[in-house]
Amino acid sequence: MLSKRAATALGTGLETGMSTEVTANLCEPIATVEGLSFTYAGASNPVLLDLNFQIMPGEFVVITGPSGCGKSTLALCLTGFIPHAFSGEMKGTVRISGVDTRQVLPGKLAGISGLVQQDPEAQLCTLKVIDEVAFGPENLRLPPGEIKKRIEWALGAVDSLDLLFKDVHTLSGGEKQRVAIASVLAMRPGLLILDEPTANLDPRSTVEVLQAIESLRSEKNTAIIVIEHRLSKVLPLADRLIVMEEGKITAMGRPRETGTCYRKKLLIRKRRVLPDFKRFFGGQENPGDSDKPLLVAENITAGYTERPVLAGINFQLYPGEFSVLMGDNGSGKTSLLHVLLGILKPWEGRVLFQEKDVTSWSVAQRARFMGLTFQNPNHQLFEKTVLREAGLPRRFLGQGEEKDSAVIENLLEYFGLLPYKESLPQALSMGEKKRLTFISVLAYYPPLLLLDEPLVGQDEENLAYLGEILHEYRKRGGAVLMICHEPAVVRAFDGRVLFLEAGKLIVDAPSKEAFLMLKENGYGEEYY
Repeated sequence: MLSKRAATALGTGLETGMSTEVTANLCEPIATVEGLSFTYAGASNPVLLDLNFQIMPGEFVVITGPSGCGKSTLALCLTGFIPHAFSGEMKGTVRISGVDTRQVLPGKLAGISGLVQQDPEAQLCTLKVIDEVAFGPENLRLPPGEIKKRIEWALGAVDSLDLLFKDVHTLSGGEKQRVAIASVLAMRPGLLILDEPTANLDPRSTVEVLQAIESLRSEKNTAIIVIEHRLSKVLPLADRLIVMEEGKITAMGRPRETGTCYRKKLLIRKRRVLPDFKRFFGGQENPGDSDKPLLVAENITAGYTERPVLAGINFQLYPGEFSVLMGDNGSGKTSLLHVLLGILKPWEGRVLFQEKDVTSWSVAQRARFMGLTFQNPNHQLFEKTVLREAGLPRRFLGQGEEKDSAVIENLLEYFGLLPYKESLPQALSMGEKKRLTFISVLAYYPPLLLLDEPLVGQDEENLAYLGEILHEYRKRGGAVLMICHEPAVVRAFDGRVLFLEAGKLIVDAPSKEAFLMLKENGYGEEYY
């Protein structure tokens, strides 16, 4: 059901002669942070330590730094969720448009400071897309005609008008991210904070979202803060780059110079030692019988309710092969992984693994030889400690616990998570959660890894570590099918591209050839 105000907004077309948009004083900072420190309840160390900076109206600031350094916590401080919605000790002050965040609840700042969170599902709270985008303007008490204009403008800005009347729960991860962005854009805040806004977006949607953000800045003088690991597309738009490490600001200045210094610093860091695969997994550098496919998907057609999402998908995966699943948001990538593991039952077709028809097998049966990491890691975190979470699949599949501690702790150390082994998994950052779920499936060493956007939230250092370990995994015959939206990363892995368009497989070729084929199919320069 539509909310009454949203239905009225779309049903009338009334015009309004007033606007409640924030009019910023161009001479005064819209955000001032002084001596900000924050320690979560139960934590021994602060996640933020003595931060000081200002953001001016119309300024575009990029914040970067290693995964888990406190960037997302800072975003929560800038919108008033800290200290009001999260337990802990906050020191210092944060003022938004001159208002001390300690003195007002986050709802009072909603029209001034807007946040698009790293996990879009965490901020979607209605059943229909139209209601989600209308929710903010409704709470700002805008007239129906203005709400209608805001809904259409915000969804149009992220190329999502076709989602207007869809149920939120039916959307893909990328579509949810676009709706989350639109819901905040619709309030037209004076300060817009986006935490990895393009992490789940396809390349075309990334360009459109960044254009919308830039337009909002130029037309409405909105201050923009983008928290991002991948800097190539956002730095050309930025006025300033802030680098955070271990809760502190370690560099701040012109984007190009500051970014170059930060990358040089990463290059001279001590490299972690790869886990001993032979010792822990008994793996041999042998790709196996590559003449026989490891997995075969035959004529896969599947969907939800009466709507097909996949139509006639055919492909094969071989031992030691690295394949990347690409395509626009909503094209069926995640659904295809779910069909392979048995979460989604196909309407037609079948799945074969090592020449056995496993179409009727349960998820638990297939999980012994297919390890899946979800797009949203929160959907597969169950244990009370990071250490137990990392070993959960090994225990569930009955592989014994004799070597668990050595295997798990070695992998946790490699991915920088060993210091948190007794911590609650849900307390980790998004990037850390992603690495934890990857460890949990790698630890039982299935022949096939199904990875749904594992690069989200990963800084350059951890991206390199992930690449190294996948290379070692493939040398021992493991196959990988990974969803990824970043053409540059796909080229670096130099594997095979499976490209979906509206549920159909239109490209299946080595990466270099695949991108040429995409160009012939009308995909633009964002893939180059």
